[in-house]
Amino acid sequence: MFDELLRMQLGPIIERLAEMETELDDLHRRAENHCRIGVCQSVDAASNTCRVGHGELLTPAIRFFNPSAGAQSESRIPSVGEQCLLLNYGGGDGGAQSVALFGLNCDRFPPVSTQAELTRRQYTDGTQSSYDDAGHVLSWSNGPTALTASREAVELSIGPARLAMRPEAIELQLGAVGILLDSAGIHFSGPLVEHQGRVISP
Repeated sequence: MFDELLRMQLGPIIERLAEMETELDDLHRRAENHCRIGVCQSVDAASNTCRVGHGELLTPAIRFFNPSAGAQSESRIPSVGEQCLLLNYGGGDGGAQSVALFGLNCDRFPPVSTQAELTRRQYTDGTQSSYDDAGHVLSWSNGPTALTASREAVELSIGPARLAMRPEAIELQLGAVGILLDSAGIHFSGPLVEHQGRVISP
């Protein structure tokens, strides 16, 4: 009789403890799914969505973060194989209520700068832009065209041509032919100098 009375008294408590255990397991699972590292498996640039693999799972098409998305907007489509932080804002088991935050370097896509003072951007075709805030130097290159600018000088190269600008002078050089502008005047160099159809160099 005592055992039966004890079961009657403890029964609701045991049931509630079982419910709480189930709830805790569910919360634990949701917490684990809330934030994960994933890898981009495919991209649909037209819809601004991607599919991300994490572990053995693959999300449906989900949105990804851009640098900005307001009145001032900038788009960057992630690369297949790029790592991301997968944020499951819905907290469920599926990945439909997730967004991908890209920008995590990995072996396939290592950082393009390992210097704290050098900010660099590199494009797929090899084009680069960078700024060194310690040396105050801005650089940009696109194939044979390159620009280097600092507080002291600016230099622009387009194939064999080179334009240099310093506080005291501007110089344009193409092979052996060049022109220099400074406080003393205009100086030409090269085997031939022509003005309005007349050769004025010896």
